Amino acid sequence: MKKTTFILFLVWVLAPIILEAQFYNRNTYRTQRNEVSFGLGASSCLTDVGGGKDIKESLFGDYARGFLWDINADQTKYVANFSYKYYLKSKIGLKINMVYSKVSGNDESTTDKHRRARNLNFETTIIEGSAVFEWTIIPEKSGSRYNLKNKFGKSIGAKNPLGFGLYAFGGIGGFYYNPFGYNNFGSAKTKFELRPLRTEGQGLKAPNDAFYANDVERGINYQDYAFPKSNAGDGTYGKFAICTPVGFGIKKSFHGTAGIMLEAGFRFTNTDYLDDVSTRYFSPSALDLWNTNSALISGVNQSLDENGTFVGYLRIGDTPPDFPELGIIEYNQITNPELLAAYGSGYSEVIFWQNSQGQIRGNPKNLDSYMFVTLSAYKKLKNTQKSFKIANSGFKRRIKASF
Repeated sequence: MKKTTFILFLVWVLAPIILEAQFYNRNTYRTQRNEVSFGLGASSCLTDVGGGKDIKESLFGDYARGFLWDINADQTKYVANFSYKYYLKSKIGLKINMVYSKVSGNDESTTDKHRRARNLNFETTIIEGSAVFEWTIIPEKSGSRYNLKNKFGKSIGAKNPLGFGLYAFGGIGGFYYNPFGYNNFGSAKTKFELRPLRTEGQGLKAPNDAFYANDVERGINYQDYAFPKSNAGDGTYGKFAICTPVGFGIKKSFHGTAGIMLEAGFRFTNTDYLDDVSTRYFSPSALDLWNTNSALISGVNQSLDENGTFVGYLRIGDTPPDFPELGIIEYNQITNPELLAAYGSGYSEVIFWQNSQGQIRGNPKNLDSYMFVTLSAYKKLKNTQKSFKIANSGFKRRIKASF
């Protein structure tokens, strides 16, 4: 009985939609094949810099570094877009997009103590061009343009009074980017173009150098991410990359040819240098030879020995220190008589590594991405008189014979 009631309920709900579809002329789109839109909105990104809450604080646990929960809301920027769409079929369109945007990230915005200790930041302009296929899942409906009613006072417009449409899209594109960053390690907040500084030593050593040895523990062979040795200006990452736009949107038509749409789009990319951060800290002395600002802006600790570590002497006490937060590799209580005489009992020899040469600066296995949320106005352009004839060329009227 319950099953029969449920089936009857579905039929009652879906019947108006199915019946209405019977009277929909599938060739009508041919009279309005062209559509243009312009919109503004908010932009953000997922990169190695900044991020959301500490993994331990996040409701998503280990997934906190994986997707949208790693976004810094306070780093939200703006986006402006223009698009042209050509309807190939009634529910399939080819859309060309042009986008101008800014995205940014800042380690000061995250509660993750490791990233805050790194203290990096970036901002870049994005100029994107893309071509996507758009699939209309639910067509938007405007009803009667003049809100007409029949003699009984009932609306003769669309059966769905809200008339919202739903669509999804996916495609391919390319974009320009060129990250800048502010010096967070000095008294003056000077802005620098990051790419020419080669902050991770891109192209300063050959890929077969020992610095790019395989990191078995992390499962990263850094030779795969090394740049060919080059002293030329283009020896580092490029300013252009490929993106894959995907997303969905909601449309509302105010009459047959115009309306608004709210769209959320995500861009996967083939670069990990949107933020100028990807692999490991490089040799500060080698960076200084390339550019006097490179080591400073990269954030590498310059108070280190040749092994990338430095030694200090601290009174540890009964409570061990927070190793990751302080950047401590290990510590051992002093037993050397000369050191005991100099420092006294209770002191330990502590080996630090934080932000030092060869240590983690980013993760090259996770490529960068960015996203937009836009509110746009769109306009469908009516075709010529000839197109109206073409639109109805496949429509045959059936006439009942009478005698």
